[in-house]
Amino acid sequence: MADLRYLENVIPADMCSRSEFRAQYDKLEATLRAVGQTDALESRTSTSVNPPGNGREPEIEQILQRVIVRAKGMVSEEMLIRHQREIPVDEIPDYAVTHLLAELGEQEIRGLAR
Repeated sequence: MADLRYLENVIPADMCSRSEFRAQYDKLEATLRAVGQTDALESRTSTSVNPPGNGREPEIEQILQRVIVRAKGMVSEEMLIRHQREIPVDEIPDYAVTHLLAELGEQEIRGLAR
């Protein structure tokens, strides 16, 4: 694993923990599921018919992964701008982007609600 000391100026130290990441991830996942259930209910009451469970599980997982990768890209870009040091996205641990999950997740949810 890469030495993350050089990330300390980009990532808030108080948000860089696996437990905080897991809590934020679970919260975002629950919100996405709630939005998905609302969409499914609205779809059933309209003219189209969707079967229960309509395959949203993989879609939610993809959304969560997309948010995490986008957050890692932001951290990588910030490191390049601030320190002229490029960090490959795959070297940034998931928990290092905890501080961005809520904001990016909210953007994703707003996009789904349209």
